[in-house]
Formats: sequence, structure tokens, C-alpha cells
Amino acid sequence: MVAMQREVNRRKRRNKTEHVDEGLNVVPMMDMMTIILVFLLKSLSASSANIPQGDDLRLPHSSINTSPSNALQVIVSRVSISVNGRFITALRNGFVEPAMKRGGGTGFLINPLADNMRDQLQLQQALATRTSNAPFRGEIAIIADQGLPSRTVFEVLYTCAQAGFSDFRFLVLKGRGR
Repeated sequence: MVAMQREVNRRKRRNKTEHVDEGLNVVPMMDMMTIILVFLLKSLSASSANIPQGDDLRLPHSSINTSPSNALQVIVSRVSISVNGRFITALRNGFVEPAMKRGGGTGFLINPLADNMRDQLQLQQALATRTSNAPFRGEIAIIADQGLPSRTVFEVLYTCAQAGFSDFRFLVLKGRGR
């Protein structure tokens, strides 16, 4: 009886095959998809050319041949000023309210924009040193409506310069004007 039990166990061991996991390994695929997603989000969100135009924001036309850079975006429409898509202050008929400026109606420094630009300066300087060890260039892409009063554009430029940004780029549409 014992000999027969040994023979049965020996045959079971001989015929026993190891279990092989034939499932799909999802970890490398998830890594690949994460890398692709980050690449797409970075390339789409950082492009200055992705500016939706509407009734309150129409870009001027130009024959310039350079492509837009990935600078900090300051959008000045007829109704508001925003930095990187974040609302800063409202405009009335294309002009900044005198109460929002240092010095009232004759002042050039827009207080809410200056506060935000100081925060952006610290963030941009920290990013420049952490990611590329390149010096901070202070580059800004100004996206302004073509019908905006020049005074408002000058106030935005002055405020950005006072905050530490000095390399201004104006985003325009390629092609001939009207």
C-alpha cells in the first residue's frame, strides 16, 4: 500500500507542470502612457499659440516669421487682464480702473497685476534654477487685443517691468492685416 502511494505521488510530481502567469504586464504600459500624457500636456499647455479669440480679444496681424516662445502669458483683453489664464483685474472700456492703480488715474502701476507678477517672478526664478540651471531671462508674452488703448498696454508693460520682467514679446497672428 505504501509502495503504491509512493508510485502515485511520483507520477503526480512527474506530470505536474508549473503554473506560468500568461497575463499582460500592465506596469510598463502604464509608464509609457504616463510619459506620453505628460509630454502632451506640457506641449499643449505651454504653447503661447493656444489663445482662444473672442469678441473681447482679437490679435493683431503681422508678417513676422518667428514662432512664439514658451514665456509667461499676460493676456490683456478689452474686459480683463489675466496671467497664464488666471484672472487678475477687470477693465472698463479697455482702461484700468483708477482705484486699481498706484497714483490713481495718472499712475502707471497696476496694483493687482504687480502683486501677481512678483509672485510669478519668484516662481519663474525658482523653476529656472531647478530645471535647467540657466539664468532667469524675464521673458513675457503679451497677448493684447488689437483695439486696446495704448495707455493700457503701456501700463501693463510698466507694471511687468517694475516686477522684474524685461524681455517682452507680443503675440500676433501671422499673415496680412485687414
